[in-house]
Amino acid sequence: MDYPLVSVIILNYNGLKNFRDILEECIRSVLNTDYPNFEVLFVDNASTDESVDFIKKKFGGDTRLRIIQNERNLGFAEGNNIGIKNARGEYIAILNNDTKVDARWLKELVKVLEDTTIGAAQSKLLQLQNPNLIDCAGGFIDPFGYAHERGRGQEASKYDKIDEIFYAKGAGLIIKRKILKHIGYFDPIAFVYYDETDLCWRVWLNGYKVVYVPTSIVYHAQGSTASKMSEHVLRYFVTRNQLLTLIKNYNTKNLLKNVAAFFLIESRRAIVLLMKRRLLTCFSIFKSLIWNLTHIKTTLSKRFTTQRLIRKVSDDKIQKIMVTPYPPFPHSLIFPRSSWPRKNQEKRS
Repeated sequence: MDYPLVSVIILNYNGLKNFRDILEECIRSVLNTDYPNFEVLFVDNASTDESVDFIKKKFGGDTRLRIIQNERNLGFAEGNNIGIKNARGEYIAILNNDTKVDARWLKELVKVLEDTTIGAAQSKLLQLQNPNLIDCAGGFIDPFGYAHERGRGQEASKYDKIDEIFYAKGAGLIIKRKILKHIGYFDPIAFVYYDETDLCWRVWLNGYKVVYVPTSIVYHAQGSTASKMSEHVLRYFVTRNQLLTLIKNYNTKNLLKNVAAFFLIESRRAIVLLMKRRLLTCFSIFKSLIWNLTHIKTTLSKRFTTQRLIRKVSDDKIQKIMVTPYPPFPHSLIFPRSSWPRKNQEKRS
């Protein structure tokens, strides 16, 4: 096989403070990758914990490693965009700073991406603390944009075939640079959450597939970064960006239908939170909805680009890759997720 240059981007924010041993292990394992042609871009989002000095001291002598320091925390989306803009590779690989890679992870991904119909791919993510269990075997969404990560907590031996997925999780993602030139990078407005979902939706809309590659193994310390975020802040970004993603990527008919259902479901969630006196999280939902209304002009401009310049595939094809809502609408307005039988949620088990 050919060995095109791959740029591996590792975004960092206070990785030394949050998980010192994991950060060192991450960089070391990537530099030990069994692939002859790659560079590593360590992009630091204005860390305050001396992460950069630590990485320079440990790995600064390796000419494959470049360090980029942002002047402020740009979030996952724009932080990775900075890495992409400085990358030289034909392929762009995105890793979290709380991951460790198998030596052949990159070779297996590149092998699959030789297929011209495939635009992006995800490694098999296993739990770093318990490698016998899956962290994520590919991401899916339902028609309302709610995310479903396949395989979480299941045996590592499951999901052993290459398969189409809706989105590749950003902890272990690879995409062709030429496709990014057509569809754009991560949406910087997102900051965090749903950034890879939106990006992969555009990959599908542009006529390419997103696939899961089980022979490419990445170990992920799931939640080590997100767990530092308070519940109400997390809920704000998730709800805000979920709606933003729907508005940008659906055609008009599906946009009206599914966004209407989304508003009803989120209103129900807010009422339940209010009854439980989780007021900050309840308020975050309304704050996220209001944000989308007040920024609709900017969003519609992005939507115009997606629908007119990127879209080559109908929503009928896109929706075949989505999963059934859980619980199915309108039952979701009455029954909580915990009381609804979980059936048919594992795509291509």
